[in-house]
Amino acid sequence: MPLRGLGLAGIALFALAVACQPSSTAASGATPTGGPPDARSAMFVIEKQSVTLVNGRAEREAAPGSATKVVTTLGVQRTTADVDGDGRPDTVAILIQQPGGSGTFYYVAVLLNPFGGVIATPAVLLGDRITVTGVRVDGRTVLVDILDRAADQPLTASPSVPSTKRFTVDHGALLPQ
Repeated sequence: MPLRGLGLAGIALFALAVACQPSSTAASGATPTGGPPDARSAMFVIEKQSVTLVNGRAEREAAPGSATKVVTTLGVQRTTADVDGDGRPDTVAILIQQPGGSGTFYYVAVLLNPFGGVIATPAVLLGDRITVTGVRVDGRTVLVDILDRAADQPLTASPSVPSTKRFTVDHGALLPQ
């Protein structure tokens, strides 16, 4: 934009307007356009551990010097909706964590999109070696459809028992209903 003819006051106002524009904070999942947060490059908290995804994946040592890795990936099931009622789109994401043993743990988290940045709710465990079949939002309720096992089935059995887990956001936390 040409600045000729604006005078000092006009140039100062232009500079102030440019400085006040939101910047991209891809590491926290924010987008420069104010759209829904990008879960592929966001920081989540799983079991009190910070996990920062880069292109939908994070990897760290299970213990210092260990060859075993804890791998966290972003599930394909996710959705966008205004979960916290602030009028801005939030992102509901499924996270899959493999800690190096036989388990594959599934979590749900929400990237809240308030003015000023992205805030991730702590991830909530959905289950071990389950199948997530869908994620949706009804009003302000997050619904996660899963296939699990009956109580008497071993974890080696294929999950086949359908259920829906419901959550709401309250003060930055994802709470089961």
